Amino acid sequence: MAYGQHSKPTPLLTKDNKAQLSSWIGKKCQFELLYKISRDGCCSSTFHDICDGEGPTVTILYNTDTTVYGGFLSQSWTSSGNYIDDPNAFLFILSHQSVQSPRMFPLTDHTKAAFAHNLFGPTFGEVSGRDMIRLPQNRGQNYLFSGLQMWKGNIDNTFMQPYLISFQNTVYASNPRCSPGYGSSHANNSNQVFNLNGEVNFGVNSDGQYMNMNNINYMLVSDLEVYSVKAVVIQQASNLRQLNTTHEVSKQWREPPQWSEQSFQQLKDFVSRYKPLPDMKISEVNILLVGQINAGKSSFFNTLNSIFRGEISARACAGSSQHSLTTDLRKYRIRNRATSGYLNFRLCDTRGLEEEMSMHLQDMALLLDGHLSDQYKFNPMAHATQRDLGVVLNPTFQDKIHCVAFVVDGSSIDVIKGNVSQKLMHFRSLMIERGIPHVVFLTKLDKVCPMVDEDVRKIYQSQACKKAIETAADVIGIPRGHVFPVKNYEQETQLQTNVSIVALTAMRQTLVFADDYLEDQYELQSDQ
Repeated sequence: MAYGQHSKPTPLLTKDNKAQLSSWIGKKCQFELLYKISRDGCCSSTFHDICDGEGPTVTILYNTDTTVYGGFLSQSWTSSGNYIDDPNAFLFILSHQSVQSPRMFPLTDHTKAAFAHNLFGPTFGEVSGRDMIRLPQNRGQNYLFSGLQMWKGNIDNTFMQPYLISFQNTVYASNPRCSPGYGSSHANNSNQVFNLNGEVNFGVNSDGQYMNMNNINYMLVSDLEVYSVKAVVIQQASNLRQLNTTHEVSKQWREPPQWSEQSFQQLKDFVSRYKPLPDMKISEVNILLVGQINAGKSSFFNTLNSIFRGEISARACAGSSQHSLTTDLRKYRIRNRATSGYLNFRLCDTRGLEEEMSMHLQDMALLLDGHLSDQYKFNPMAHATQRDLGVVLNPTFQDKIHCVAFVVDGSSIDVIKGNVSQKLMHFRSLMIERGIPHVVFLTKLDKVCPMVDEDVRKIYQSQACKKAIETAADVIGIPRGHVFPVKNYEQETQLQTNVSIVALTAMRQTLVFADDYLEDQYELQSDQ
């Protein structure tokens, strides 16, 4: 009888946890249980017999203190005795003492993402110098999250390499009543527990928290599961170009704005008169633009700047290039020529995401928290340190990001490369942790549908654009109502009312979302 086929225990991974893992992985995934120590035995050779060569997997440990944590590997496990190179691997905590508190921890050295050895169970990170060390017996203590913030110490020492050694050789089940700290929330059917002889150090997560063995109490688990991970096929946007005017829907798929000069002026007035929530005592909100190269981030700023300038302008360098044309963080202000004053928001333009040269996860965390100032120069080879020019050690609420717009090329959303797609998902997890609202600006829809290329007003009637909106919502993982079509000024030499209406509609809703965030922050401050 094959391993895992003699019984069919209920997998412990919940629907919410599957959704969270899919978000971190960067695509919708299906999870199929491969290995379970309460069923198959806690033996390293058994683990490899079942899981080697099975493709991407996620390992989940269920602590008897009701903490759920583990690691993801996008490559197949082997028994080669070597390290596995995997830039997509990461560690995570899904819940702590029954409280949902998802945290993702990137592996800083992807060349040693996992250790593949027949004497080791699932092992992530470097094991040199610690692979034969047993843990100290401090099982009885009940530690909480330390919450050590990166800026309280040396930033260069905080991003240390995380690792997770689940177990070595064979670990036999024991009676839970004889084990300190035993809880029942994740108990297996036989009520066995396993005192694993492994070790874990999560390092510093994307939110600046240092977590190690003490944060999860101990390696006493009720179960350990390994799931195969397979991507769910989503309708690809490249096929949308095949849709033409014969596929136009009989009614609009979204209520369009009024296509008139009066509507244009109303939208422009709303954006120009916008002021942040007075209770927060800030003069302007920061809207972050992030996305892959050539998606149109800088072009969106140029489009808005042109609208309020009254003529086509090109303050931000924009266009097509093999690598990002934006290398510095720019926090652009827009002047309203009608009043000679600045609008009460900044558009923060960042380096475009690409497969090899891209913004680091740590840099995004620092940017969201206000640690990076205007004209900070991104280094694709290393993340920021507190010694770098342009790093703010003690940012104010004014310095932080208050809303994020993912700028996505609607004509190529299906071919976003894996590393870029995962970066977007990792960045989104940072925003979720901080409660920062985020939207999608879907650009280049004139390349998706010939109707829109001829008349931008057809965006809300085009079946192709509707499908692109739905695909973007699925890929990024946000409601369709938070995805806004955008047509940037690119080939035009003069302003066009309808093109401006589309951009202003997206900007108006983004400012509303930013105010929602300010309202939330004010309530949190008031409750303290």
